[in-house]
Amino acid sequence: MKVALLEQTDVYVVATWRRIMLLVWHGQASVAGIERSRALFQPWAERLPGGAAFLIVLPPQHTGPPDEESRAAMQRAASAPGSSLKGMATLIEAEGFIAASVRAIMMRLQARGTQGPVPNIFRTPAEAAAWAAAVLQDPEVTPEELAEAIRVAREG
Repeated sequence: MKVALLEQTDVYVVATWRRIMLLVWHGQASVAGIERSRALFQPWAERLPGGAAFLIVLPPQHTGPPDEESRAAMQRAASAPGSSLKGMATLIEAEGFIAASVRAIMMRLQARGTQGPVPNIFRTPAEAAAWAAAVLQDPEVTPEELAEAIRVAREG
C-alpha cells in the first residue's frame, strides 16, 4: 500500500492513496487545514487520468461542529471543485447526538456549495470505499484497503 503524506500537522494530515486525497483530522477542523488541502488537491488531481476523489475523515472521538470560519472555508472549497474532482465525501465515524449534528451541518455545507458532484456523508470506511470505488470506477478500492490507508495517514 502506497500512502503519500503531503502535509502533516498536530491538527490534520493531507495524504493521497490511489486516486483519493484524504484530509484526516486529529481534532477539530481548522481553516488552515481546509485551505491547505484545497490548494494541494487541484495540482495533484490534474496529473491523474480520470480525476480524483476527496475524502474528509473526522476522528471517532471529539468531533464537534465546525466554527464559523471553518464553515466559510468549507463552503469555499465545495463551491470551486474544478474539473478533476469526481466526488467529495466526509467520513464521520463518531456516534451520538453531537456526531449527528456534525453530519447534518456537513451535509448542508457541502450541498449548498456544490456545483459539481453531489457530496456524501458516511459512517464507516466500508460505506466510503463503496462510494469511492463507484465514483472512480476502481474496483481495487476496498473497505479494508481504505481503512488501512486512513490508519496510515492518521498515524503519520
